[in-house]
Amino acid sequence: MALTQEQLAKAAKLNHLKGLAARTKLVTDNLQSQINALGNDAIKSVKVNGVALTPTNNAVDILATMEKLATAESGYASSYQLKVNGVAVGDKVNIAKDWLLKDAKLLVSTAENYETVGTSAAGKKYIDFVFNVKADGDGGTETDAHIYLPVEDLVDVYTAGNGLQVVNNEFSIKIDATNANGLSVSANGLAMGIATDSQTGAMSAADHTQMTNDHTKLSGVSTGANKTEVTTEKAGTIEIDGTSKTIVEFATDAEVTEMLNTELPAPAAGE
Repeated sequence: MALTQEQLAKAAKLNHLKGLAARTKLVTDNLQSQINALGNDAIKSVKVNGVALTPTNNAVDILATMEKLATAESGYASSYQLKVNGVAVGDKVNIAKDWLLKDAKLLVSTAENYETVGTSAAGKKYIDFVFNVKADGDGGTETDAHIYLPVEDLVDVYTAGNGLQVVNNEFSIKIDATNANGLSVSANGLAMGIATDSQTGAMSAADHTQMTNDHTKLSGVSTGANKTEVTTEKAGTIEIDGTSKTIVEFATDAEVTEMLNTELPAPAAGE
């Protein structure tokens, strides 16, 4: 509560001043006690790697960043610098080029290099991986190292077997046109055409039924049965498998005359 002008105009007594001094001493003694308790732990200033930071509004704001340098240290892929409030602090952090992938290309081997790059012959594709290597180990001297990877090692090579062919990496079924007998192939798969009077092919349902009926008839013929033909009517012979066989033997005219003479002799004249 603020004092009024009337209160301020009044004169203080000596004992009042004495009490004020005693109270002031208590405050300062308390502050001194706290300072003594801190001892060497009391912070009087803030420094980063020896660089003093200036407080603003009783506070120190430490702004630390890791910045990539526009130009890397010689022999290194890139360099970084720690900065505090814009001031470089400590040593640079360098990223070595040693075995860092620099480039990769898909190439075709030649007669001169196919053994070096590991392909089986010239004209084969391979990948050339290029790595940075420090020849002397200190980053001062740079060179390149190559690792070759034949593409053919990454692919299984298939060959067409019987009835198959490979054209432009596409497998397909081959059809022997001369002996196809109605067999064909399309996007839908293999197909067998129905046989006609002029074209061979698969048997139709009707043909299958007829064949079954014919088979039934043939099954009823006894084993060893032969075709027979009559050669001459009433001649008493038939032809079996092309050979003439006598079935009925007729008597000759002479034999008939002899029988009649024997059984019925001719009567004498006048009898």
